[in-house]
Amino acid sequence: MGEGRNVTIKDLAAELGLSITTISRALNGYSDVGEKTRKRVAEAAQHMGYRPNRNAQRLVTRRTHNIAWVQSDNDRKFVDPHFVEVMAGVLRGARAGNYDVVLTSDTPERELAVYDRYVNDNSVDGFILDLPREGDQRISYLLDVGRPFVVHGRDAREAEYGWVDIDNYANFYNLTRLMVANGHRHIAFVNGDEHFTYALYRRRGVIDALIDGGLSPANLKVLNSLHPMGEAGFKLTSLALADPRVTAILYSSTMMAVEGHAAIVRAGGRRHLAIATMDDELHYIDLSPFAGQFSFVRSSLRDAGGALISELIRQCEEGGPGKGHLLPSRFHVVAGMDASVLGEPLPGNRR
Repeated sequence: MGEGRNVTIKDLAAELGLSITTISRALNGYSDVGEKTRKRVAEAAQHMGYRPNRNAQRLVTRRTHNIAWVQSDNDRKFVDPHFVEVMAGVLRGARAGNYDVVLTSDTPERELAVYDRYVNDNSVDGFILDLPREGDQRISYLLDVGRPFVVHGRDAREAEYGWVDIDNYANFYNLTRLMVANGHRHIAFVNGDEHFTYALYRRRGVIDALIDGGLSPANLKVLNSLHPMGEAGFKLTSLALADPRVTAILYSSTMMAVEGHAAIVRAGGRRHLAIATMDDELHYIDLSPFAGQFSFVRSSLRDAGGALISELIRQCEEGGPGKGHLLPSRFHVVAGMDASVLGEPLPGNRR
């Protein structure tokens, strides 16, 4: 074998005394090849430095090992730390699974045409979707064509496809219940864009917690940012503080909570103002200066990215229907607050 020459299936066949067909089927996981032979082929391939030819592999398996992630063309989205965290998890998982991610974008009006092109030319094995809306057309299209896909989030059809999500409703129901149990009667909620289901479900959780606590939804001041969240935290917090009755502020992101803290400081601070936020574990934000000031519910977006690609690869390689994955969330409450309500179950099955 010449120095620097790529090792081929023919080289493996000659080394092991097996047919090229057997080598190929062993490397591609066909069930008619025994486990002992598959293991022997895999060990030889690793020892000899064999690397599969993707084009040849595609002809045999009809799979590309490419995953499409289609984004709406939004310059702010591509520098959003929330998106970057998810992407980091997706890329690491794809690398471990020997998949490539095809990241592309188009205008909202043309997004479905991009999905249609990928489906018709069979250039990808599956799709990642994020930021779903209720009745999302992307989900409807991929359900119709029967291609593997996974959604970061979910809509009312969650039983029909694979998804990865946190319990947005329960998390914000519990944060609100915490505030009400500690004597707060007028609450501001700095939320994300309620065109998307994550923000919509969070608002429903906040309102239901107020009602269950004997308060009126009129006691809630909702302030929405556009997507992506961030940059609006200072402005929206200033608007919340304009109402002197507000004694607690809930945030959909630590980005907005940190920016909001600057507005609180500029306003001279406010005694007994309680702050609670969703913490997505954004690596670029150092929350240590706010220790003891913020209560939060925490779940890693990077872990969510890893779960997304893992579920999609499972669908691509095993077949079968998509599965939903509800990621855990952890609460941290500042000292001095009664957190006993967090141990109580939600009344009924809600979202």
